[in-house]
Amino acid sequence: MLAGELALARVDVAIVEQRASQDLAGSRAGGLHSRTIEILDQRGIADRFLSQGQVAQVAGFAWIPLDISDFPTRHNYGLALWQNHIERILAGWVGELAVPIYRGREVTGFGQDDAGVDVELSDGQSLRAEYLVGCDGGRSLIRTAAGIEFPGWDRQPAT
Repeated sequence: MLAGELALARVDVAIVEQRASQDLAGSRAGGLHSRTIEILDQRGIADRFLSQGQVAQVAGFAWIPLDISDFPTRHNYGLALWQNHIERILAGWVGELAVPIYRGREVTGFGQDDAGVDVELSDGQSLRAEYLVGCDGGRSLIRTAAGIEFPGWDRQPAT
């Protein structure tokens, strides 16, 4: 999503993705909330998601379902849609925006100077950029190497 937003702002952007393909092992997120659908609608791409998912009243708090059907929004519902579909649709959108995706590679390191950032990739290639954004999760190499603390906790496997 960030890559799409930057491309729309005419920022030269690229994605480095460790997975070699769009395939996603396992299931993670199972849908989108109302506000997320509103944001996708602002970008003109909500229909791509709506056509692939199941509209439902999915809002809740502490296992108590909440009816948001009277909320003042065009999208007063949630959308059941697995993460692999969400990512596929987003990848199609950024592809239309001509955002290059460097698949099957990881960021292994980076160095910053006053003019920008040199990004080292696992295949030996390097990229030069003005900025580097770490959208690589809680165990982020980029966040850790930049010295940005993570005040959360490591997720423990279910027992």
